[in-house]
Amino acid sequence: MTDEIDLVARERPEVPPYSLAAKAAVRRRLTDPASRPMRARPRPRAFTLLASGTAMLAAAGAAAVVVTTGVAPSGPETRPATVNRGVVTLPKVSAMSAEEVLGRAARAVTDLSPRDDQFIKVSSQTMYTAEVFDEDKKQSRYLYRTKRTIWLSADGTREGALKVEHLEPHAYPGWPIPPEAYQEKGVEWMRLPACDSVRDTAYTTLKKLPADPEKMRAYLYDRPHGGDSPDAGAWTAVGDLLRETYMPAPQRAALFKAAATIPGVTVTENAQDAAGRTGIGVGRVFGGVREEIIFDPSTYELLGERGIVVDEKKAKAPVGKLVASTAQLEVTVDDRAPTVDDPNSGCD
Repeated sequence: MTDEIDLVARERPEVPPYSLAAKAAVRRRLTDPASRPMRARPRPRAFTLLASGTAMLAAAGAAAVVVTTGVAPSGPETRPATVNRGVVTLPKVSAMSAEEVLGRAARAVTDLSPRDDQFIKVSSQTMYTAEVFDEDKKQSRYLYRTKRTIWLSADGTREGALKVEHLEPHAYPGWPIPPEAYQEKGVEWMRLPACDSVRDTAYTTLKKLPADPEKMRAYLYDRPHGGDSPDAGAWTAVGDLLRETYMPAPQRAALFKAAATIPGVTVTENAQDAAGRTGIGVGRVFGGVREEIIFDPSTYELLGERGIVVDEKKAKAPVGKLVASTAQLEVTVDDRAPTVDDPNSGCD
């Protein structure tokens, strides 16, 4: 069945999708009339950005945040676009092949091997494109930034938690920052109930996926991809399986090897994640944006994701500009998750 969050993401495919955990949180706000105006949060679409080892580019994430507003909210006036320092030149293509880089990443995988009663804790920093439409359907764009920490039950049977720290928004290249960008402030906590959408990202669930690269490739192409091409859908699926979760080592190795076989995937040098760490970028172009997964050049561990404009007309931003960026800061195992009082959370 088509997910309403995926429909939102499909409207603006050039930015990252939501993770399943983020979708659950967003869906509660979409279906609860007592909740505040809709603001679909990107979670980590890691991708479209990548969304591996469920560590990453909700990622919907990454997917665009779409907000429809009536009367403009009180607060700061629309601010002029500030200079987005990010990337100002196109990434340099490396002589290394995707097969070589992702093969090394596959050989470097390790496993935290959590117990069923433990939690995977993932800390990350994200920046995704957000879109706002006022009552006249006038569009605005900005870059929505957060620091996130998520606790996911290893076997999917226990309630988890999500902590989101809202950071100062940045201007989408060439666009002013709209007032709505400043509505989200401070720190927000969400309870993640043990719903099917959360269990989909559980370590024990991911452990059931193929550990054979060919079978994993078939799995990537069999997943729903909406109106995207099969290749674009498969690349998006890679990111979705890495973002804000933790894929067991055999499945993660198979995922990397399968990703290397997707047409259009190439390697770039000096790719920088949201934390400023430089690595090797593996990605492909979609919707005018090169969507990359970034690996440490020495250990080949996952660092994060980024999106760089390569087609100004399609991306509606200058070539070479950064329009999405994430960093996977830490992945650990906890014996328990924080208790969150969130009356709006619940299973559909």
